[in-house]
Amino acid sequence: MGGDVNMPSIDVAPDGLRIDGVLVDAQSVRALTEVFGSPRILPPNGSTTWVVWDDVGVRVPTKDGEVATGVYVTVSADARREAKRNEPARRSRPAGIYPGVFTIGGQPPIAAAPDAELRKAYLMLQFRVGDWEVVLFLNTTELKELHAMEGRERFARAQTDELADMVRSAHSPVTEIIASYKPVPPVKKPSGKWKLPVLEEPTLSLKSFPFRLAILNELMFVQRVLGPRFNVYDFAQDRGAKNFDPDEYYDTMIPSVRAWLRGYPIPARVAGKVEQLVLDGGNEIYAQLIPRWDGEDSSFDITTITDHDLAPFTNLRRVEDIGGFLGLRARRALERRGVHVDGAD
Repeated sequence: MGGDVNMPSIDVAPDGLRIDGVLVDAQSVRALTEVFGSPRILPPNGSTTWVVWDDVGVRVPTKDGEVATGVYVTVSADARREAKRNEPARRSRPAGIYPGVFTIGGQPPIAAAPDAELRKAYLMLQFRVGDWEVVLFLNTTELKELHAMEGRERFARAQTDELADMVRSAHSPVTEIIASYKPVPPVKKPSGKWKLPVLEEPTLSLKSFPFRLAILNELMFVQRVLGPRFNVYDFAQDRGAKNFDPDEYYDTMIPSVRAWLRGYPIPARVAGKVEQLVLDGGNEIYAQLIPRWDGEDSSFDITTITDHDLAPFTNLRRVEDIGGFLGLRARRALERRGVHVDGAD
């Protein structure tokens, strides 16, 4: 970002933070003070002490006033975001805007951002440069159209370059940049916790996946007679080189979670414990498959249930269809077996 020729340039490079081409210890308040001058130091707020260089738009959070956990550089004004901040938040921010040149790997910040990150732009862009984590907070004033979009519209446009083009075409798309030294830890081997159990006893064979989910929700999350109790975030971070971020799937079913839940062996002996089922969009098992699911599509609808699927559940007497998940054929199949069905028809 262009600015005052007399102000030192900042570059977040793979080998560290460079100011006017010289590597600077970005975690040292003393080193930053030698470059930017005397700072304003705020009283501790909980465990954080903010050190602020007002004239140059730079601030750092510390735990002791000496070791910074990241460098925050304000590069443009954002009136909409500023209006929402409370007084303590305003005090922790620099009075000025950085007037110098800020680059990432020698490129302007938006040019340095990966295309995949730009395509899903919303509040911020986050990516790595070597051992550095970089966060670009987007300007909600300049990009008000982007921030006014409903989630579904953003998701649809994220399949194209529309959001990326909106960000690239803005005059000042970034309001604040955070650079934090966070070396990537070595990839840990999977613990084995989420390896599917192997049972030496009869198991249930359920043809309808949505019906299987309803049964698993009752036995694993409500009654808790089956384990391990699935947790998508723990599962996602315990896959070694195949680790992933569940939230990146937005409102799409996560394939590896679907495969795990489909393959999980349900002992035939626990079928008798199922006396009722509650079909509700808030059921925990649905959030494992689609963490951001809004309940407004048919992902988990039970359109049909075969006699084969129902046969083991001899004690099932009631189904509460709060979310309207049952199709007409499934409802009739339940009622033929004497199961009372409440809820949407």
